[in-house]
Formats: sequence, structure tokens, C-alpha cells
Amino acid sequence: MMLKYSRAATNLRELEELGCTIMHGVDAHTMSKHPLLNQKFDRIVYNFPAPALKRRESNTRQIKKHQRLVEGFLGSAYDMLEVIGEIHVTHKTTEPYRKWDIERLAEDAGLCLVEKVRFKKADYPGFNNKRGSGPRADQAFSAGNCCTFKFTRIS
Repeated sequence: MMLKYSRAATNLRELEELGCTIMHGVDAHTMSKHPLLNQKFDRIVYNFPAPALKRRESNTRQIKKHQRLVEGFLGSAYDMLEVIGEIHVTHKTTEPYRKWDIERLAEDAGLCLVEKVRFKKADYPGFNNKRGSGPRADQAFSAGNCCTFKFTRIS
């Protein structure tokens, strides 16, 4: 992480000073079984989920890879959610990203859409979106048109 992101050390130090628990290498598919996450949450947030890109974003195999990541996350987050809690997923809403079909993936995981709101970076002080992998990992990407999908358990 320190090699990938220029502000990683500063950000981690700041979080530690605020008393945050910092964990690395947590698998979104199995996070509900992680020993330090053995609790229930009222909010679980995943802004711009994306696995490492091996192909163009519009490639069908790449879209399936993205969907598997989100499916695994939603299934694991469901197990960690308080009865009246919410799972928030922020995602681009233009082509080819809408093909991820976030709302259907959530429904398949036993969740229902409560609200869909335009993503506002100002709501997340200090948040900077980064590419995540490859030689340009430390560069921001254009969020463009995106929304935060808010889900809760189906009653």
C-alpha cells in the first residue's frame, strides 16, 4: 500500500491518531468471518467496488468479475448487518457500469433498495478515489455520474 499510494502513510497515521482500527487484506467475500469483524453494524459502506482490471471495463468477462465481487460483498455484508441497518454501495451509473446491475445483485442477496442518491464527494471529507491497481494506481479517476445505492434486509 505504501508503494502504491503517495499519501498512504500519512492517512494511516491520521486514522490511528483518531483511534481507528486499521485492517489490511480483508476479503470482501468472507469479511463476515473475520475475527476482528465478529459484530453487527448499522452501516456498511463500499465506495466504488472494483477488482483489478485485466480487460476493458466494457468487456463481458470483466463485468462478470465486477459482479462476483459485489455479490460476495453483499452476501457477507448481509451477515454483518443489524436488523435495521443499511448497506451503501456507491457506483457509476453510466455505460458500461450500469451493466453490473447493482440493484438485482442486492435483491438476489436478500436486500431491497431503500434509496438511491447522487454521490457527493463532500459527504465524505478526505475521500479521494484512486484507481486501485496498475501503474496509475495513485491517480484519481473521474467518478462522473454515480449514485449511492442504500439497501436494507427484505422484511
